Amino acid sequence: MDAKQLFKHWTYQIFAPGTLLRRKYEAFKTLLAQDNIALQLIADLEELFYGDVLADRTRAAWLCSRLSAAVGNMAGQLVEMNPGQYMDLPEYYRKIDFYVRMALELDQPEAGPPFILSLAEAADARRLAGGKASNLARALRDANAPVPPGFVVTANAFHYFIESNGLGPDMEKRLRRMVVGDRNLLAQLTLEMQELILEGEVPEEIARGIRLGVSEIIGEDDLIAVRSSALSEDGDISFAGQYASELDVHPNDAVEAYKRVLAGKYCPRAVSYRITHGLTDSDTAMAVLILPMVEAEHAGVIYTDDPDCKGEQGRTMGVYAVRGLGNSLVDGSARPIKATLTRDKQPEPIEGCDPDQQGMPDPDDLRKLGRIAMHLEKRLDGPQDVEWAIDSTGKIFILQTRPLQSEREEAGQSDHCILAKPLAQQMERASGGAGCGEIYHAATGADFANIPDGAVVVTPMLKPALAGFVGSLNAVIAHTGSRASHFASVAREAGIPVLIGDYPMESLPEGQLVTVDGATGSVYEGCVEEVLTRAMQRKAAPEHSLAQYKPIIPLTVKLNLTDPAARNFSPVGCRSLHDVVRFCHEKAVGEMFTLVDKTGRGMGGAKRLTTSLPIVMYVLDLGDGLFEGAGVNSREVSADDIRSRPMWALWYGLADPRVPWSNRLTHMDWEEFDRMSGGIFRFDSKLLASYALISDDYLHLMVRFGYHFSVVDTVCGNDPGANYISFRFKGGGAAMDNRVLRLAFITRILERYGFEVSAKGDLLDAKCARMDENDTRKRLARLGYLMAVTRLMDMSLNSGEDVDKAVDNFFRQAENHEDSQA
Repeated sequence: MDAKQLFKHWTYQIFAPGTLLRRKYEAFKTLLAQDNIALQLIADLEELFYGDVLADRTRAAWLCSRLSAAVGNMAGQLVEMNPGQYMDLPEYYRKIDFYVRMALELDQPEAGPPFILSLAEAADARRLAGGKASNLARALRDANAPVPPGFVVTANAFHYFIESNGLGPDMEKRLRRMVVGDRNLLAQLTLEMQELILEGEVPEEIARGIRLGVSEIIGEDDLIAVRSSALSEDGDISFAGQYASELDVHPNDAVEAYKRVLAGKYCPRAVSYRITHGLTDSDTAMAVLILPMVEAEHAGVIYTDDPDCKGEQGRTMGVYAVRGLGNSLVDGSARPIKATLTRDKQPEPIEGCDPDQQGMPDPDDLRKLGRIAMHLEKRLDGPQDVEWAIDSTGKIFILQTRPLQSEREEAGQSDHCILAKPLAQQMERASGGAGCGEIYHAATGADFANIPDGAVVVTPMLKPALAGFVGSLNAVIAHTGSRASHFASVAREAGIPVLIGDYPMESLPEGQLVTVDGATGSVYEGCVEEVLTRAMQRKAAPEHSLAQYKPIIPLTVKLNLTDPAARNFSPVGCRSLHDVVRFCHEKAVGEMFTLVDKTGRGMGGAKRLTTSLPIVMYVLDLGDGLFEGAGVNSREVSADDIRSRPMWALWYGLADPRVPWSNRLTHMDWEEFDRMSGGIFRFDSKLLASYALISDDYLHLMVRFGYHFSVVDTVCGNDPGANYISFRFKGGGAAMDNRVLRLAFITRILERYGFEVSAKGDLLDAKCARMDENDTRKRLARLGYLMAVTRLMDMSLNSGEDVDKAVDNFFRQAENHEDSQA
């Protein structure tokens, strides 16, 4: 607010108080509308910040931006209402807004060269090459593993692709709408994003590099594999099976296959997975690894520390294999053959753990694989999940290696004997933990979309698409699959038990309540407490998903200004956007509460209300408070001319026929009359009268009852968030003790009707807020009746017993009246 605007405000105050009054009202209405928007946005943000809703971080930034705009508007409208009082508020708001923007700011992605890296260069370039390519490059460099030749199209190339096709704004619009729990919306938005990418053109600098790289790693008749290598893939978080790879790709189709892998970044399960783990879109920028296809005779994975079979030394390696390519193993569509090896420097097969090894590579190849895997574990600093293949010549290839995802620890083992009879037992354990829920049969992806929260899903195979519904699962029972499947890896991270077996699924009817014990491979009827106590309690959202918002919460949704009477309830005390919202709303209502002073300044256009009650009242219409045409050619209006909803409700109670009024006594400001007039003012003078400012949903009423006055300021409309009632009562003609007794009576009545009441001396303030229109009208009618009943009550109350009797009598009459009206 500059000096020119402040001078304008003072000019209106002196020369056009009526115009100022209307400007103040319009500013107040705008402030209330923005207050409602701000509070809804705060609620939306709290759902994100505290894990009730999982959504893309872009959504949080978008919601914060909208919240900041609403709060800035509120601050501006409060200054408009009283610039002299709140001139410094916008500056404090801007400071908070700056800190919010800083907390939300993310590093801008790099869209410049290099776009292509050799596999050797990828070892020390994880932020360019992604997890899969970087891990494979380290296996080659640090462990001298038999890795095929290859190259990487970098994450910078992905960003350049998005930039050169102008996709950034369109992608962001969709990201900010993404909520993990809204499956249909997520599917729609991700499909749209994939289509945007598939319709884009790969820049020639990138396409040329891909074509050249392919020509250097294969011969003319060979095929290639185009594999995802997102930045956060195959690290602390596996992203197992979340992204698509293109196999058996002809060299001429390499550029289009590259584009399809980029589009695969936005499949629903991958987006849901990364959001759940608190990662941004840039955190998972897509690099792409291109390798020659291996004509595999056998393929599979090795877990260098597999707990399923314990040797004499305890820890063992698990080798899972299928004939041909290994994609049928990792996508859960095939049941693998398994061998178990010791973890020695020269690994040996362990007899007895895996009785049927028909189709497994011969023992010498198993030993070679074991030696390579153990060397990888040693050089790459921990147990590994290794993807391998053996071609028809017997040559071994390492195609992928990543840190082995360890299972979540159990909360503790129960020593109690489990008395419940198992429905199934000795099933293969793909993921540990325990869960209880109702059986839900999900044979297809369409069934997945309808998985109810807390379900135990029975399914033919462990499809990777199940990962998109992890938040709804308590357990999974599958006919086909293994610990080596992508979904099993995701389930272990989430602590969801998964069992595999030939158990007849039809004997688990849909809706039956069961407990799945991932530790023993058993299924029990009902919820078995002894089993469930072993499982770790899962939170609504992973900690790493919530941690990203910790710096933002204190600046946005945290509320510090809780007590309007506290010294820090001021602009300088605002520490968050929520504080500014609270401050603006409280002070704006206060400004309206003092809208008209005792002199009635600004009420020049008011019309006198004709009524049978002995009250002198003037009404000023702020807009739609009177019916059309009312009082156009007259200085008076009647109660029937009033359209204002809150005024009608209050008047209904004030004019209640049960209240006796004396026609010999005109209710006006007797104190002012005694002090100033000496009998020279008329009883209907505006200086002594009551006032009502009205609109369709607003009322500001000051009623003068002799030596005390009441002020009611209220909004009563369609929006519960904007509705409130503020009431003030002060003064009286009796002694102070009698006035205090009357305040005690009013306090007890209002508190029963849901008002917050505070009293000091002979001043009482009461308020209630955020009720629907019907409840607000009811309270206004009761308040009007209370005002009428108490106008002379201070003369008749002399003790606490009198107050008790008056309270009982009031409620008895009020309830009888409401019953008769019903």
